[in-house]
Amino acid sequence: MVGGRHRTERPGTDWRRFALAGTVGLVLAGGTVAATTATAAVPVYFAVSGSTFTVTADTLRGRNAVQYASVTSGTDKKHPVAVASIADATLTNLCQSSVTRTPLGAVTLTIRTGENRSVHARDLVIDLQRLDGDLRFKEVRMGQDASTLTGAGPRARPGAYGQQARRLDIDDVKVRAWSVAAATFELADASMSIRPGAHPCA
Repeated sequence: MVGGRHRTERPGTDWRRFALAGTVGLVLAGGTVAATTATAAVPVYFAVSGSTFTVTADTLRGRNAVQYASVTSGTDKKHPVAVASIADATLTNLCQSSVTRTPLGAVTLTIRTGENRSVHARDLVIDLQRLDGDLRFKEVRMGQDASTLTGAGPRARPGAYGQQARRLDIDDVKVRAWSVAAATFELADASMSIRPGAHPCA
């Protein structure tokens, strides 16, 4: 009762409360993502159970990159992936988004760096579903036995296809991934937001 009158609750969803609850759930699902929205270099693991997420960047400049075919396990089944491992990577204008379906509709968690700011990652490992962009390799070896690759990711099984390059440069990066991990992940002037609806990074 307020001022002698009963307060009438409005029907519908309180999106402020729902967004807060959704933020907690998504951040827990994303491991240490909340800690990455600072300039400190921290370990990071990001995975959304049973679904892929999107990462985009204007550029990626990588050193000592390896790639091989593998399988990752989700909550319901196993998924074929291309494991991409980069010992040292710098990305500009990073955007990472995860769209989660809830009983009240889709919710999108988005992490962005400041405009024209860089992200630096060490021992970056991505379980890829798809990668689009303009790629340039330097000192590349293709068709190498994946078990002989020297990279940051887990050891691949013998006989799997693999490739390795001293340098990997990608422009207009767009990735669909099952998971991202790094020994350190450093974002400058970053922000994290959550809002109703599906708003993946473009």
